[in-house]
Amino acid sequence: MSMPNQTIYIQNINEKLSRKHRLDELKMTLKSLFKPHGEILDIVALSNFYCKGQAFIVYRTVEQAAQAMGKLQGHEILGSKIKISFARSKSDVVAKMDGTFRPREKKVRPKPKTGRKEAPADRPEGGVNG
Repeated sequence: MSMPNQTIYIQNINEKLSRKHRLDELKMTLKSLFKPHGEILDIVALSNFYCKGQAFIVYRTVEQAAQAMGKLQGHEILGSKIKISFARSKSDVVAKMDGTFRPREKKVRPKPKTGRKEAPADRPEGGVNG
């Protein structure tokens, strides 16, 4: 289990809300659900293949994050019971506030397989050599 900090990590969010065209709706849903437990500094939810069904919520204090985690553990959003834990690391927002922010290099992940076959490199796409 991660050490308590201001950022909570939410899993098992219904993936229908994690689609790119519904991210704003997801963020508004999370904001309305988590706001009563403290001041929210940031909500991060992504729609890429590796991050669907996940979000991070950053509170001003550790106590607010702990309260939200305790009250909303297992809460249902669109038929899925969410799982909440403390994030493993400090969020960028908090690091910028306390002066410890260091930019990170972007991770390059392989693209997930789509099931489509790729054209061999020695043949032009879509045709017969002629």
